[in-house]
Amino acid sequence: ETACWYSAELNNPINNKFSPAFRAANKYDPGFYAASTFVNAAILDAALKVVGGNASNRDGLMAALRKTNLPTARGPVSFDSYGNIVGDVFIRKVERKDGRLVNTVTKTYTNVSQFWTYEPKAFLANPVYSRDYPPARNIES
Repeated sequence: ETACWYSAELNNPINNKFSPAFRAANKYDPGFYAASTFVNAAILDAALKVVGGNASNRDGLMAALRKTNLPTARGPVSFDSYGNIVGDVFIRKVERKDGRLVNTVTKTYTNVSQFWTYEPKAFLANPVYSRDYPPARNIES
């Protein structure tokens, strides 16, 4: 099993249109990069509508992006106070369906932020990843 924020097999109204249309046009299922482009375009489109299409209104566009709460092909997305995306993460299992291999969703973790289950302030108080942090206590020298 693998974890990812997308599967072409997700059952939601937007993905139920996106995934088959992509498959028909390209002869393969949409993956991480195709879904990312589609989702990011939807987020940008929604924010641009808020500012009347005026991308020069940087402050307004940034405010609209930060307030995003949008259903997408990957499920609902929003942004945390740090500007990082919050959305569902899926545990997926490879199965054969209609003669092709697909990532069937076996478990969903909803509204996952960049901090997972950690308190953001405590997480950010730690040093940046380095050779010495986090300490690898299971490695013998």
